[in-house]
Amino acid sequence: MGEQKRSLLRQLYLPAVLCTALWGSAAPCVKRGYELFAVSADAPFSQLVFAGWRFALAGILVLLVTRLKGHRIVPKRDEIKPILAISLFQSMLQYVCYYIGLSGTTGTKGSVLSGTQTFFALLLAHCLLPNDKLNRRKTLGCICGFTGVLALGLGGLNGFNLTGDGLVLLSAVSAGAGALVSRIYTPGRDPMLLTGWQLLIGGCFLLGVGTMGGGALGRVTLGGVLLLCYMIVLSAAAFTIWTALLGKFPVGKVSLFGFLIPVFGTLFSALVLGENIFTARNLAALVLVSGGIAVANSASTKK
Repeated sequence: MGEQKRSLLRQLYLPAVLCTALWGSAAPCVKRGYELFAVSADAPFSQLVFAGWRFALAGILVLLVTRLKGHRIVPKRDEIKPILAISLFQSMLQYVCYYIGLSGTTGTKGSVLSGTQTFFALLLAHCLLPNDKLNRRKTLGCICGFTGVLALGLGGLNGFNLTGDGLVLLSAVSAGAGALVSRIYTPGRDPMLLTGWQLLIGGCFLLGVGTMGGGALGRVTLGGVLLLCYMIVLSAAAFTIWTALLGKFPVGKVSLFGFLIPVFGTLFSALVLGENIFTARNLAALVLVSGGIAVANSASTKK
């Protein structure tokens, strides 16, 4: 029994926690990146240029890893539509809203609001997939999660603003839709090939829109380049590890760790950005959203 627990610790618990820590660090790293690259809060096209470089290069890195593993990287004709559909929701729409919205909110609130994508995915699956309806646990998880969003907005317009928090929440809706689209198209196909191309296409789209709108990085420093490299590796490594976990363990057992993403996001916001996370509103929202994710995903684990 002890050996089995040690095996689970090495093969599931530690890799899953590493992935959630990487994803949790994304929001504060984006905001720190704006400072290092001198991208101001009122320069949305420059924000998209920053996002475009990150995801285009992350896509290339995923495809390189896929090739090194001996897998095919040239998509077949019947894979083009799935790649474009996933990229539309998971890279284009999601990150247009996310990168612009994050400039108008804190890293803590951005991390908590991004965590609601789990609930939007559950709601969309309930509406669109006949064999994936909400049950009691999923419903309770969604109620907890959206109550957490309300907790963030208790301060009125100063507590929740549409151009910042609202756009981040809209990006979570797009991410939830992207998860549903990915779930429909991924079975029977190489998920790393799909993800590498959707990141590359989405990144080029963001870079193109930002450049055509006159956006540019204000300055390029060694610190900024190192941060960007970390964010590129973050996207590629987290996805590769998470995909490997899904290949070894049940989806419910792996996705249960998703509740840690807003937790790590909040902690990194305090460490990297110096934000005060110990407010009643922040802590209440964090507990409700993270708890809601855990409850909702525990339904899959039990099933």
